[in-house]
Amino acid sequence: MHTPRLIGKCLLVLLVAIGTPLPHSGLASAGQARGKARADESARLALRYAEAFSAGRAEDWARLDLGCLSRIRGAAAGSQETRSQIARACYDDTINAYRAMIEDTSEPGVLGPTARGRGLGLLSETHRHASLWKDYPPALFLSPTAVRSSLKTPPTVELRTVSPTRPIAIGRGTAAPTTVGGTLVELAVTYPDPFAAPIALAPNEVWWASGSARRYQPVHSVVIRLVVASNLRRLGYAEDRAVINEALRDAPRIPATSYGINPTDASLQPEIRGHFVLGSARWWTRALAGERYTAVLKQAELTADKQEKRALFASLLFLDPSDPYVNGQLGTLEFEAFLREGLAKAGIGAPDDAMKRQVAELYWNLQAQTWRQELTDVAVGHSPAAEAFYAAFQALEAAVGTGTASPDLQRQLGVLHRWNNDVPAALALHESLLRATRTEDLPARSRLLADLAWDRIQWVSWERRYDHPWLQQAQDEARQAMELADTPIARLVPAQALLLGEALSFTRTPDGLQARLQTVKDHHERLSGVTGLWPYLVGNDVVKALVQDGQRVTLPTPVRAPDVLNVEVHAKPPQQDIVWQWNFEQDTPESMPAGFVALSTPGAEASGWRVQADRQLPVANKLVIQDRPCGTDDCAHLLLAERIRTTYPDATVQMAELSPGSGGEAGIALAVRDSKNFYSVTLNPSTGKLTTRRVTDGRTTVLGDITVKLAPRPWHSLRVQRINFLHLDRGRLSVFVDGAQVAAVADEWITQEGSIGLITVGRTAAQFDGLHLLDLVSNRTLSGPAAY
Repeated sequence: MHTPRLIGKCLLVLLVAIGTPLPHSGLASAGQARGKARADESARLALRYAEAFSAGRAEDWARLDLGCLSRIRGAAAGSQETRSQIARACYDDTINAYRAMIEDTSEPGVLGPTARGRGLGLLSETHRHASLWKDYPPALFLSPTAVRSSLKTPPTVELRTVSPTRPIAIGRGTAAPTTVGGTLVELAVTYPDPFAAPIALAPNEVWWASGSARRYQPVHSVVIRLVVASNLRRLGYAEDRAVINEALRDAPRIPATSYGINPTDASLQPEIRGHFVLGSARWWTRALAGERYTAVLKQAELTADKQEKRALFASLLFLDPSDPYVNGQLGTLEFEAFLREGLAKAGIGAPDDAMKRQVAELYWNLQAQTWRQELTDVAVGHSPAAEAFYAAFQALEAAVGTGTASPDLQRQLGVLHRWNNDVPAALALHESLLRATRTEDLPARSRLLADLAWDRIQWVSWERRYDHPWLQQAQDEARQAMELADTPIARLVPAQALLLGEALSFTRTPDGLQARLQTVKDHHERLSGVTGLWPYLVGNDVVKALVQDGQRVTLPTPVRAPDVLNVEVHAKPPQQDIVWQWNFEQDTPESMPAGFVALSTPGAEASGWRVQADRQLPVANKLVIQDRPCGTDDCAHLLLAERIRTTYPDATVQMAELSPGSGGEAGIALAVRDSKNFYSVTLNPSTGKLTTRRVTDGRTTVLGDITVKLAPRPWHSLRVQRINFLHLDRGRLSVFVDGAQVAAVADEWITQEGSIGLITVGRTAAQFDGLHLLDLVSNRTLSGPAAY
């Protein structure tokens, strides 16, 4: 909180910032003196506003805020208690508006994140080109929402400059703007505690790749500019000056100002507006933090609460991301948190921390080397396990990378590599550790041999290389681990690896599997106090169908992200219908083809979709025709497959024109939601013009058109294929006419699943035959939001 001495210091800075008196001050006009007095008063008010806002003094702040004064003016006849309630509500509404601007949101997509990430997001001038730039209202940097802890460490504020007062217009809603005085006051805002300061993406860090480990850093200081409005009493306000509040929707504001994502173009904004000064942000470092860094490190070491401990170590890494000790401590805590999440997901219990850790590692081993269902949930970032998994990865890689990490930290990183399906990296760490381990340290050697066995089992199982020598090597290492182990759980871990090795072997026998299973059962029964583990040992995908115990087990279904399948998929496989063909030979002439429904754009005349026999061919053939052309060029008739919806279709049809020279087009409609929302690829067989359109809420946009060379025949083939070659939701439409690719249109607009079928556009009639559709399931993105 500001003291009287600090206010005095700010006033001294105010005098310096405004400037020294003119050499002939006695000749200064009365107008100049009044202007300087007004500037002094505006500067003092801005400083009081900043102090009251950051300290949470709602009523003091509300008397200095134009938005709140407007609300209070509307209740002028009310009691003092009513006005106090209005002031508090106004303060809370402003705080909530700022909180919504900086709250964390998810980032679905590797190449196209839709949110800042965390904290204040992108403040560095190096990120100014980012389309996700947030143009924050300046008072946000003063608000309690900006700091990461309580109000014990509010920012300090000093005056920088004050501009001359000039007339500005302020408006509210649809009311006509009113002219008042406007003074721009520039303040330097400093956050004195690096562990309470807001964080933002560090300078020069990439902002566009959510798959990268990005560094965030505490903000040391910023410069903001507030607009102080004056001459307010003549408008009925209780105060003559107040700071313009840009956060409240019902507050008077300067017209054409805009804050938030993608704000109004600067060229359209008024000459005076409140804003954060781009390029003014400065950052806390470990060197600047000094003894404060050491004090928080000691606090983290002494803290018993693991969640608080993780948060403190993580905050230290904001200041020094390369600190090997802090990375090691945080990596271990995050690793343990990930293990706990596994037990919680699986419903497995154990009597003590040591047993919980070993059982949890066994659970994640089982998940990693089979269907990876739970690890998929981790990868898409919907669960607390995701945050712990990747935080542990980042911290342990930093710690091990220094070459000073303990063997335990190196082993943990190797295990994470295994679970992340990077077996070569896991083997490199575990083999190195085994070579360095003393021969007489039997428990350590047993654990590392078991790790190596699981590393190789992971690779063989996932790569389906059942003839690879690693499978035999894994079984040898597992047997050695069992011989050296001294506890039931230490024997169970390699015993399960042996069971999986037997199941993956070409030469497996029922007797051999049963013997391995009995060994697993014997060691499991010796685990005192462990519950819920057995179903995962025999319900594992590799052994479930091979042993009778597994066939009787149904794994529990934990809560998962919406785009992760439940384990019921094993018993109820999804539909595999991905190919459809319609030649219309079984349909009744002069009727709608079976399984199709007609649709037309609003205002269009009735369509003429029906099956018709083609008697011109030596052998009778049935076609689908649409012979009622639209009366306008922009209307369309659609014929849709009724029960089929697809996201990545590959559709082919043969088509011929019935009204040559009409100017209309015919082709394929896709991603159809209704008559006002669909996409189409159409061809004019008379001219060879190929057009791709998007119709959104009834408005048509041409995405691309080209004239193609057609084969010299009446019938032409049209093929539209939506492909996603990177599996990252970055696909395109590939279009083929008469067997040759003629166009490739970026399809970033197509975001929805939809129906598919035939279409005629404008004044044309056409006939169709041989509609074939393939659902390109292999082109779907790897996960809903792309993986971390």
